Amino acid sequence: MNLIQRAAIAFFVTLLFYPAVAAAELPGINVRVKNVSVSTGTIEVSLFNSAETFMREPFLQESGPVNENGAFETRFVAIPDGEYAVVVVHDANDNGRLDTGFLGFGSEDYGFSNNVRPWFGRPGFDQVKFTVDRPGITVEVDLD
Repeated sequence: MNLIQRAAIAFFVTLLFYPAVAAAELPGINVRVKNVSVSTGTIEVSLFNSAETFMREPFLQESGPVNENGAFETRFVAIPDGEYAVVVVHDANDNGRLDTGFLGFGSEDYGFSNNVRPWFGRPGFDQVKFTVDRPGITVEVDLD
């Protein structure tokens, strides 16, 4: 194999792995959900990246079962720097929606980043947003 062929192969191998290396350099967001009232059902974590899409169109979503300690953890990887908000819903009966009781109050748990607890209605993006500007951001949402 001559020098030009080796250089071409090295170039194409570099291009093949470049997206993975570039993504690895972007920060991630760890989300810890605590104090889930029952250990049945599914936890859904939605990540929003703007006030315009907040509570309408998530940037990313992850879901999974509650563990035996009443907790759930997930990680969003390769997140560009910026402002984000997290919304957590516990679908305790796995029917695919947040069940509400009298006057629209939840009969299933939900929570927001910054552990905001609005009296009525939903919080605004500005109330629950946090900044991603470095690797290793951890957001804890307490459903208690």
